[in-house]
Amino acid sequence: MLLLMLVLGFLLASVLVSAKHQVAGIGRLSSGSTDDVQFNLDVYASTVNGIISSVNNGPNRTTSQCFPVEKLYGVNIGNWLVSEAWMSPDAWVAMGGQICAKCSTCRQSEWSLATYLGREETNAVFKKHWESWLTQDDVDCIVAAGLNSIRVPLGFWIIEDIVDVTHEPYAQGGLDELIRGLNMFKRAGLHVNLDHHALPGVAALNQLFAGNCTSQVEFYNSTDDYNYKRAVTWSIVMAYLSHTHPAFETVYTIEAVNEPLQDANLTPGLGRFEKAFVLGIRALELTLGIICDDTLASGFFTDSIALPAFKAAIPIIAKLSEKYGIGPHHHFDADEFLSSSGKIAVGHLGDLPGGGRQRHCLATQFMNRDWQWNNPVNPTDFAHGPQIYDNHLYFNYGGVAPYATEESYMQTICNTTRIADAIAIGNAPLITGEWALTTAFNTTFDFLRKWGDAQKLTYAEGAGWTFWNWKIIMSDFQPYPQYLQWSYKDALEAGLFTAKPYEVFDKHVCAPYLNTTSSS
Repeated sequence: MLLLMLVLGFLLASVLVSAKHQVAGIGRLSSGSTDDVQFNLDVYASTVNGIISSVNNGPNRTTSQCFPVEKLYGVNIGNWLVSEAWMSPDAWVAMGGQICAKCSTCRQSEWSLATYLGREETNAVFKKHWESWLTQDDVDCIVAAGLNSIRVPLGFWIIEDIVDVTHEPYAQGGLDELIRGLNMFKRAGLHVNLDHHALPGVAALNQLFAGNCTSQVEFYNSTDDYNYKRAVTWSIVMAYLSHTHPAFETVYTIEAVNEPLQDANLTPGLGRFEKAFVLGIRALELTLGIICDDTLASGFFTDSIALPAFKAAIPIIAKLSEKYGIGPHHHFDADEFLSSSGKIAVGHLGDLPGGGRQRHCLATQFMNRDWQWNNPVNPTDFAHGPQIYDNHLYFNYGGVAPYATEESYMQTICNTTRIADAIAIGNAPLITGEWALTTAFNTTFDFLRKWGDAQKLTYAEGAGWTFWNWKIIMSDFQPYPQYLQWSYKDALEAGLFTAKPYEVFDKHVCAPYLNTTSSS
């Protein structure tokens, strides 16, 4: 288990003075196979615990710096690296896609279009889409709008080495495109949330945002936790890039999974995945000498998801380190971390070079517990180091307000206890990561201004908000004025939002609706 040697080797390199020390409890057989590592868990765990204890209060403990600003005001960049055809249907059709009433029955998802186009054309048409959907002009307008943060929905296929090309035909080259965008966000001073939106095996039922619109949801129940492991590997690699690649400097959090199925009975083992997600990221940070919590102990080394996921991440990290010239030692060869005596050569890597977050801990992120029902696990139970929480709220789909009326919407949002409830169970800080001006009824601009004010005031009681979406394109599918309710850019231009995101038209907008009862 080479990764076990890497974890402690990197950690010791950061905290021990002498580069000649050897690590107790780990060795390698003379054959040199990376699968022949000799490992003594008791000795190893004792060593790790001792090191963590000695440096826990030192300069690497930077958990207080995980949240970039006092309050987040941001937008999602949806339909960029995870396409959703409804947001730009004419462009989707021009790419070779289709629009239909039931997305699983036509070429309306990335998976179905890529299956139809084939590898070469898929790569070409998606590259063109990526470059045209997010431009420098978009970033300039986001900054001009006074926004300070970006949520970037990502598919698992952006890390190409975890993709099974036999049945996952997604476009290649997305990581380079992400880096293009991150460089623009960095220059603009925008803080970035990397949101794992489309998970391996599909995590959402019949949804375009899952990458494949299908009823075959296999993220939660794959053999030997195959898809959980791939998702954790993805997160470990993204964490590595966040700490080492210069473009990732303003990334402050990685979100584990966007909108899992809401019935917890349908997501078996999700808590084990959430635990492994945290352990994998913290173990990666440990290898870089970043201590975010002193309770990690040996839990990582016995975790059936995190440990193999970390092992799978090592060759990917090696490849990307070489490709981008990043990391403590970008000529990353696992054998170089072993001395001729078969033990770890400590101190080989040295300090982190310039690039990425450096020694600031990433915040792990989950949807808050109450996103699900039927006795879901509380992700607070798995926190090691800084952790933040996400909540999404859309009224137009029903199930939130008692009635589809202006009065019912306002009474519901102005009296909601969602944020207070989340704080009460430890799900704080809480971001409202998706919301919109959408309604299930025709309405006026006057009401939409009130509706926007009420939501902004409510979500600001938490850690802030990110609107869905920065833009969508007006079409027959989303005609005027409905498309304005999804598009921050266009709603702002139409005067539905104040020029500054932290201001409202009427700070007393909720006063008439407090402690009142909705009526049809």
